Amino acid sequence: MKYKFVIGSIIFLILILVLSLIKNVEGFSGLYDLSTPGTFPKSVKQAILNDYPLINKNETSDNNYNQIWWHYPVFKLGSYKQITNNLKYYDNPDNGTCSPADFCGALYKNKKDTNTNITLPLPPVQQGLRVGYFITEP
Repeated sequence: MKYKFVIGSIIFLILILVLSLIKNVEGFSGLYDLSTPGTFPKSVKQAILNDYPLINKNETSDNNYNQIWWHYPVFKLGSYKQITNNLKYYDNPDNGTCSPADFCGALYKNKKDTNTNITLPLPPVQQGLRVGYFITEP
């Protein structure tokens, strides 16, 4: 029993030694050539959201967390209008949750033509049953 443990640990150590001698075991050299830099995606050079107008300055803002918290939408609960904090259309993606805070107000301006966030209840079903939002087959 003692010899099996010694032989097993020797085999384990030899395996570790062989794997450590193989070049770039943890790298991706087999898949990519790391000696020359590749082309960066366009998200590195420009903003990725095309729906919002850009500010076009290459610096962060001077905002801190005390200044950006009020951009986060909070509505009074318990309304008969069924207004919730779940907005579908934002004027600006900088909604007060930027991390770090100086990214808020650094990339995008407010959109002028935003869709409405007001949702209306669906009309009654003519045939079939409604399960949640979907209508079943009659």
